[in-house]
Amino acid sequence: MPSTCNRSVVLLLMLSVVTFSNGDNSVHIYSKLQQYVTSSTLNWLPVNHYDPSKEIVIGGFQRVPNVETNGQDSMTKERALYVCRVYHGGIWVAGSQIEGQNRCTVTSLGNFYSYERYELLENVENSARLSWLPWDKFRKIPAGAVAADTMFVARHPVSAGDEEDDGKNDGVSPSYTHYIGTLDPKDKLGTITYVKANGETGSKSEGEVLVETEPLYYDLRSVKLSHRRKRVIKNEPMILGEATITNSRDEPAKLAEAFGYSYKYFSYWGQGHAMIKALNTSVTLVNGTKLMDVAWGMEDKYNRTDIYTVEIYLEPGTAVNVTLKANYMDMEVPYTGELISHYEDGQQRSRDISGMRREETMRDITPEFSPIYFISNFSIVPTTLAPPTTRGTTGTTTSLKSSSTFTSSSTGYSKSGATSDETTPDMSIKEDEEDENLIIPPRKSDPGMQNDDGGPLSLKNKEPVAVTGFSNVLKSSITLLLTSMFVSLYRIT
Repeated sequence: MPSTCNRSVVLLLMLSVVTFSNGDNSVHIYSKLQQYVTSSTLNWLPVNHYDPSKEIVIGGFQRVPNVETNGQDSMTKERALYVCRVYHGGIWVAGSQIEGQNRCTVTSLGNFYSYERYELLENVENSARLSWLPWDKFRKIPAGAVAADTMFVARHPVSAGDEEDDGKNDGVSPSYTHYIGTLDPKDKLGTITYVKANGETGSKSEGEVLVETEPLYYDLRSVKLSHRRKRVIKNEPMILGEATITNSRDEPAKLAEAFGYSYKYFSYWGQGHAMIKALNTSVTLVNGTKLMDVAWGMEDKYNRTDIYTVEIYLEPGTAVNVTLKANYMDMEVPYTGELISHYEDGQQRSRDISGMRREETMRDITPEFSPIYFISNFSIVPTTLAPPTTRGTTGTTTSLKSSSTFTSSSTGYSKSGATSDETTPDMSIKEDEEDENLIIPPRKSDPGMQNDDGGPLSLKNKEPVAVTGFSNVLKSSITLLLTSMFVSLYRIT
């Protein structure tokens, strides 16, 4: 039994070592709170996954002299020294890989090692702002220092004196700008160890530490939403409200009806693109429309309440029934834009990104009208009168034409440089077109929504305007003609 238990313990330890060594490629950095946090822009890339499109962090260069030809002066060429790490002795140890050579060279406990299986430090999409900061044993580990495991990635600048000590400053052997290794803060108040050009190990109490500087906030500009390639997940028709607008005055008037409604709003811009999660991000569309700020990579979900006001011009003694309809839509829309990272020292970094934006919201909010009718007898008002106009003060400007203009005071949208009365830019479009840069496209009116001959309390059995108008005019003309004939006969008699 004891031997069986011992074998089980050894097996578990071996499995844990394999899991630790192969399961996590995250890069950890030293935060201001003296804790290790995961970097969103760096990654440890296994060498067998490398391809030329990857951006690998460079820690120095090897200068290789060329052989003189025909008496010409010798020239040197440089090979990059990439930052790499290997799993040795139960921990990860940082070192260097020379460009063109598939081996990672490290030192541990004063010994030199070279591995064919290793990981390279990748700057994902070149999104990380990296720098080598000076360090000595009298300084604290800087915030943002990149860790290989329990030690930090560091390097030692090579001087002419160092190369003479190495016996390599002979004009023929390669020379180095830096030796890449690790900083152990627990070794003699801090020691940087590395492999020298001659293959021997070295150590110094001063050098440079690799540091990632994180941005304070993001600015996502020139965002172009491709609504033509959107994917609709759900589209649910809804009735937001019904009302009757009545003009009981003795003169024509413009009347209004406000519809209040609530719905669940959801928005998510995605998490890719090597960006820091929850960092404050401003979003501006390519047409200049500024959207509400978001916490990047976080779902924006809340209950939204809105008011849609319909205004209509009615003659005295008339009324109209209004039904406010909409579609509750869940959809995904591809987008592209320019991401600008802003840093504490005022510096900026810019790159192009693309992704998929998901949104659940109320769309296509449209008022639907019955025919206008007289209050006294509920008969239909002849359509020879000027057609009424309507205006949605929080959602849409609507008329009985084939175009509409969208404005909103509840979505939080505004245009750069606009006054308080111009919360959104003019986005008039044709009925058969759609602006790809609109988050909420204009709500379209129905040209025939006034033409209901099913009675004043009904919105069914619609017929064309021309037919209804002609019928009423014809009835009026016949009545006038018969009246004139009776008056003439009476005078003759």
